[in-house]
Amino acid sequence: MHKDFQSAQELMAPYVEEMRDICRDAWTQGLLSGCNGNASRRLPAPHESVACLTCTGAAKGRLAPQNCCLVEIESAAPLHGGPASTESGMHLAIYNAKPQCGAILHTHPRRLLALSLRLEKEGQGMEEFLRLPLFEANVWRARLGFAPALPPGTAKLADAVARASLDHPAVWMAGHGLCSTGATLAEALCLTEELEHLAAIQLLSMR
Repeated sequence: MHKDFQSAQELMAPYVEEMRDICRDAWTQGLLSGCNGNASRRLPAPHESVACLTCTGAAKGRLAPQNCCLVEIESAAPLHGGPASTESGMHLAIYNAKPQCGAILHTHPRRLLALSLRLEKEGQGMEEFLRLPLFEANVWRARLGFAPALPPGTAKLADAVARASLDHPAVWMAGHGLCSTGATLAEALCLTEELEHLAAIQLLSMR
């Protein structure tokens, strides 16, 4: 059914709209820029074996229906449109590891990235990443896992992020960016915003 153009378009429509709205919000806040980052949505039953993903090279602040595609989660087989994002392997690895995960947002948040570089430069290490004497910091940092610096788009990175995501809805990829998961993309974006807000506070406190 997904390979039929009209059926696939109808199936994708509400999720394309959701991805367009969320990616636009993320782009407006500087969590995404240009063509970087990616987003996906697991379709609900009876199509839960399928994910709608952003295509490679898509400008996330200006997503159109042709910038999204359908992929079979277990096999990674393309079902409609594409090619999928070069980070699609990471999305599919997470969906396969976490059947309850409904959405994934991978961003390159400028303050989180700046904070990671600042800590590295000062030799403080990632143990100080978002570690602040604030109640909110404790709450949100507890939801953050970490993956080592690995080349983007590789199976090694996909596996590392999927493993970290089992215990943490957000995963910081060293030297790369943030992967947030949730039941919906709005939930994943909210988590991203909270962590980026903490990064801004920490950077201000370091001046």
